[in-house]
Amino acid sequence: MVPRETFQNGDRARRFALRLPVHFRESDSPTWLEGTTENISHTGVLFLSSAPVAPKTTLDLRLQVTAATRRKGPTEIRCKGTVVRLEQENLPETPIAVGVAITDYRIVS
Repeated sequence: MVPRETFQNGDRARRFALRLPVHFRESDSPTWLEGTTENISHTGVLFLSSAPVAPKTTLDLRLQVTAATRRKGPTEIRCKGTVVRLEQENLPETPIAVGVAITDYRIVS
């Protein structure tokens, strides 16, 4: 696992606008839920989901990315993080934007 980098001067990590499927669950839950990423950095991820998650909840996340490697098939990134932000439009059926600060991650080939 790689530790999360902290910034002393308030700079934010560079975000990458990637639309990827994400599977997530509360750390003590056997049930995986689904969402779609909006943006990703090495310190966090913002994703959309129809499932509500409480602030300060610890989550396990799985992202599959296609990497330019000799290995065929997608590479999985497994993360642990804490929900730090929720945003939802005032419309009842709009997805919830969930901001997660990544505390650890590893790349699984």
